[in-house]
Order: sequence, then structure tokens, then C-alpha cells
Amino acid sequence: MSDAPLHWLDQQIRRTQGRTLLCADDATAALLANAPNWPHKPRLISNRWDIAELARAHELDTDFNDFDLDAIEDHSLDAMFYRVSKEKPVVHHLINQAARVLKPGGRLLLCGLKNEGTKTYIDKAGQRLGNPGRAEKIGEVYAAVLVASPNANANQALDTDDYPRLRPIAEHGNLTFWSKPGLFGWKKIDQGSALLIEQLNSLRPSLPEPLSLLDLGCGYGYLSLMSAHLPAHRRVLTDNNAAALLAARHNMHSAGIEADVIPANAGDALNERFDLILCNPPFHQGFAVEGELTERFLTAAARLLAPGGTSLWVVNAFIPLERKAERHFSQVRELARTPSFKVLALSQIQLAG
Repeated sequence: MSDAPLHWLDQQIRRTQGRTLLCADDATAALLANAPNWPHKPRLISNRWDIAELARAHELDTDFNDFDLDAIEDHSLDAMFYRVSKEKPVVHHLINQAARVLKPGGRLLLCGLKNEGTKTYIDKAGQRLGNPGRAEKIGEVYAAVLVASPNANANQALDTDDYPRLRPIAEHGNLTFWSKPGLFGWKKIDQGSALLIEQLNSLRPSLPEPLSLLDLGCGYGYLSLMSAHLPAHRRVLTDNNAAALLAARHNMHSAGIEADVIPANAGDALNERFDLILCNPPFHQGFAVEGELTERFLTAAARLLAPGGTSLWVVNAFIPLERKAERHFSQVRELARTPSFKVLALSQIQLAG
């Protein structure tokens, strides 16, 4: 594991018995390689589909949801393991949940890097649990074992920006966009996605009418909402993030758009072909920029695009999508470019071999 906090967390999992829970998002993925060697396997909850599937493959008792711990009884856990997430509302939400689900004397084992605000989170978690603890510094890692007091859940909750709640963030005509914390850029309309829709509308007269449409890495579903005017009989939205899937389902239902919203990692759960694929792929995984993500999404689009179909992509201007896409598509056209974004049309899949 290259992520130093996970080394510490792995050691804590190995030596902890009882009823335990591991909260795992994309920053925790590498930890699961060690799961077969854990003598006492924790229950796992993840808001990422790929991590949940990997955990199930390692025979861990696994829940995939938006870190909804409501099914876990109050004061029932001996320990909870957590490597801090990127988003503060997620961290605060899980610290609040730890105060509810840990037994008196139960332990929250919390870790992260110095530049991720971990020491501050440790201080807040100690106050929330009613037993302030001291952060241990191991190189660039901060870690702590925090003990829950008998009245932990009575202490003042940390501000989560009302993490579980979907809320309207913007409107366009008669459409309302709903989103929530836990999604990257959740409070806004992504300007890259808006640019892609502009190009889709400009390109539409030259495109065959799509009978099927895939929103690959859908987020809260902006691209699907804004392409609802297309006469597609089949619409599929897919994402790896549980919060995204919650928001996308709500948005499709609220707009009266018939669509399937399916959990998948870069479309890996899909086996059908689509006439039109829309994609604004992520380029972050955990705290790091992950170049392989773009390649995975391109591979998926090449597999899922119907012959004669078109895939429209928007990416940050610095991502070398053209070069990567040429390995999968015979036609790669740049449709628009701004200082921040570029939109490309990919078509005519090259035959493998």
C-alpha cells in the first residue's frame, strides 16, 4: 500500500476483536488487498460500488450505500475503523455516527495525512465522543484511538451540511437539479457538462436519432436531464458513487424521465450497446489524480458504443484524451475548447486484434 495511513489502519484491524465496522471510500481501496489475512474480519460499509464488490469477493459482510448506518443498532459496536475522506461533510457525518453506534468504551480508530486536516478531525472526534484524545504523529500520518464515553451521542453533533438530505441546487426551464454532499462539485452545474450539452445540441442535426443513451459516470444526472429532449427509448445512467446514484434516481423520477440508474465501476456492470454515450469522467480517485481512470472509461465506452454510434466527452483541457482515445476509436474530433475544458466526439470503433 502506498497510502501510509492505511498501513496503520491495517495493523489496528489485525489486532482488534469484537463487533467492528470499517468505513471505506475510494481512499481506502488499497487496504482490501490485505483482507484475506485479517484474523478478525470487520463488517464493511462503502459508498463506492467497486470497493463493495471487492469486499464481497473477500467474503466481508458488506453494505453498499451512502454511508447510511441506520441499520446498525445504537451502542452496538466495539470498534469503528476510518481513514478520513476528502469531503468534510462525510467525515463529520461518520464521526457523528460513531458517537451513536459505538458501545461505551468502544473505539474509533481514525487516521489520515497531515495535509488532510486529520489532526483537526481527531480533536473534533474526541470532543464528540466525550473523551478527547491525542493524535499520534507517524511521519506524515496522524492517527488516534478515541474511546466513546457513555453519553457520547448526547454531545453536540458536528456540522454535516445535513449530509443525508437531497436538496435543489439549480433550475433550468422546468427542470430542477437535486444533489447532496458526498458528490464532487455537488453544489453547482459543472461548466464542462454544460459545454458538452451545448455541443450536443449543435451536433444533433448531423447525428442519427439515438434510440438508446448511456450517461457514463452520471453524477447527479445533469447530462441525462439536459438531453431528455432526445427521442431515446432506452436510457441508462451509471456511477460508482452511492450519493450520485441516489441523486440521479431522484432527478430522473422528479423530471418524469424513464431511465435505469445502475451501480457500476466505469460501466463494468453493463453488457448492452448504446447509440449515444455522454461522459464527463472523473479524474480523481481518493486524494490523488488517477490517470488510469480516463483509460478505464474509454475502454468501457468503446465496448458499449453501438456501431455507427457517437460518444461525446468533456474533460479538463490538460487531459490528453485525443491520444488515449485513438487506441479505441478510429475517429476522434475536437468539437470545442475553452481554457478549462474540451469536448470531443468519438466514433467508429476500431476492431480489436
